[in-house]
Amino acid sequence: MRGGLIIVSTFISLLILASCGEPRPQPIQYGSDECAYCRMIVTDAEFASQVLNNQGRSFKFDSIECMAAYDITNEEPENIHSKWVPDFHNRGEWLEAENAVYLHSETLRSPMGLFLSSYADRSTAEEMKEEYGGEIIDYNAVKQLVEQEWLSNNGSRQGMRQ
Repeated sequence: MRGGLIIVSTFISLLILASCGEPRPQPIQYGSDECAYCRMIVTDAEFASQVLNNQGRSFKFDSIECMAAYDITNEEPENIHSKWVPDFHNRGEWLEAENAVYLHSETLRSPMGLFLSSYADRSTAEEMKEEYGGEIIDYNAVKQLVEQEWLSNNGSRQGMRQ
């Protein structure tokens, strides 16, 4: 009897510890999950992004630009735990948005038309730049681009699509 109680207590303790871990990116159901910013269906793994709040809830986006717009306009920035973008070449691998390297190339179209893709390192982004042209930027420049191209134009989600 006492041995069973110890096993149950240990199991419960392990469950509690497992649930206290750092929030991690959640799987995206391509073709059915909806973008938390523009409400389009998320379809492209090479552009889908997500924000995790401090409670571990995932807000999924169809593009890097939608995630950046959400980040800029979020009224509770202190409740954002982390922001994640896909590695364009390894679509199953998530990169922290602030650590990723971005290519802004008008010949590599993203779902919302701001031509953004993300990479794990600068050398990979440079290779893509050689093929597609454009400029290599960081996450702060991504947010500046979104601010200039979308948010300052009309301050709403209506002006996003080209």
